[in-house]
Amino acid sequence: MALCLGQVFSKDKTFRPRKRFEPGTQRFELYKKAQASLKSGLDLRKVVQLPEGENISDWVAVHVVDFFNRINLIYGTVSEYCSERTCPIMSGGLRYEYRWQDGADYKKPTKLPALKYMNLLMDWIESLINNENIFPTRVGVPFPKNFQQVCKKILSRLFRVFVHVYIHHFDSICSMGAEAHINTCYKHYYYFISEFNLIDHSELEPLEMTEKICN
Repeated sequence: MALCLGQVFSKDKTFRPRKRFEPGTQRFELYKKAQASLKSGLDLRKVVQLPEGENISDWVAVHVVDFFNRINLIYGTVSEYCSERTCPIMSGGLRYEYRWQDGADYKKPTKLPALKYMNLLMDWIESLINNENIFPTRVGVPFPKNFQQVCKKILSRLFRVFVHVYIHHFDSICSMGAEAHINTCYKHYYYFISEFNLIDHSELEPLEMTEKICN
């Protein structure tokens, strides 16, 4: 029997601790505004649009962190089914394989089990969003010049989580009754990256070829 969403997406399923916004800050207010729009039932294409008078970097920062939290939670629900035995390679079917490279411990693209790849990915993203020089939280501190490029890289790699979950673990998602929630999360992500041109369209091919995502 399918579980309710409250059971599936519970705090103990989170793959990594949630990144929270500091109450009282402008980014916290933007986050609340974005969440209110999501819950209002508005068209997701309109929800992702930059509110009048708001800074685009703040808007992107809020969404990058929110997508990190949401996708982290999604993967947490299937991580028990994603082992070195079931998923020895981080992939999206037979055509797409993702190798890890971070310029530090992994200087060259390296083939890894999906679970190991996910651990490294979440650690890498967490280190970036906690870095005050990249995601400043203090009032008056500007974003770095390469901020959008950093966000593009983060969002590109988070997309790979969707690919792996949809192609390799969608049956588990369906058995939990959570497919509608994940489809909505993906649509939100897709409309956001499309609105601000944050991913090269060619990178989206793995999920454009599957019929598992609702139109």
